[in-house]
Amino acid sequence: MGKIIALAMPKGGVAKTTSAVNLSISLANKQKRVLLIDADPANQCATAFGLPDDPEIGTLFGVLNYSQSCEEAINTTENPYFDILPFKNISYEEELLLTDISFDNQLFNNLVKPFIGGYDFVLIDCPPTLVGMTANVLNIADSVLIPVKSSMFSISVLPKLIDRIEKIHKNGNPRLHIEGIFLTMHELNTRAAFEAKKELYKLFPNDMLTTAIPKNITAEEASFLHDPVIIVEPNAKASIAYNQLADELIEKNLSMHQDTFQSFADTESLDEL
Repeated sequence: MGKIIALAMPKGGVAKTTSAVNLSISLANKQKRVLLIDADPANQCATAFGLPDDPEIGTLFGVLNYSQSCEEAINTTENPYFDILPFKNISYEEELLLTDISFDNQLFNNLVKPFIGGYDFVLIDCPPTLVGMTANVLNIADSVLIPVKSSMFSISVLPKLIDRIEKIHKNGNPRLHIEGIFLTMHELNTRAAFEAKKELYKLFPNDMLTTAIPKNITAEEASFLHDPVIIVEPNAKASIAYNQLADELIEKNLSMHQDTFQSFADTESLDEL
């Protein structure tokens, strides 16, 4: 199985879903097998790709309420490297059901994780909370990728998320770690952006990724076309940044894999002595 990365941030408006969608396509364009799972009941990943609200389409909600298997629910796309498992536009009654079932923290472990092998990357878009669906995702994830808008309001909620990650790491998922923190809607040459970046590097120097996603009107316009900006305008500043972020993740995980392999080889050498 490839790496399961949760995109999480307990605050809305930080371009979390936009990042999940565009990063998924960027990785797929680099011939990495990618599955994008929308674990946010807002169902914005489906909206980003213009998927219709059709009962024939497989959904994560269908998996979680036992009406579909995960294998049946995963949707293939025109891109042979990219599959998607959207959520569903749910009714009030279905939302109540989801509230009840999502507090079973083993739900994803039992119904989703066994069926998502074969991908290089599984990206899961979490809702802007730390309980319920997000807790379920963090229980199966290998790492957490954290988008932070260049503002002190976004930075102020980070300690809460970091604390949650550490508790889950200690108490149930020892694989879980921070994949990285990256800036979104970043406006160069503004004092607010400079101060936000300075504060993040001060607080989390070992977790910051070098790529920042710039604020880009083209990315906002792409949402009205029901396609990610990386498809609508590959040369837009945001598209270029998401490609750089994909490269950074690939390189980072390649390095981690090589380090693990070397550690294993060193252990074998010691055993032979």
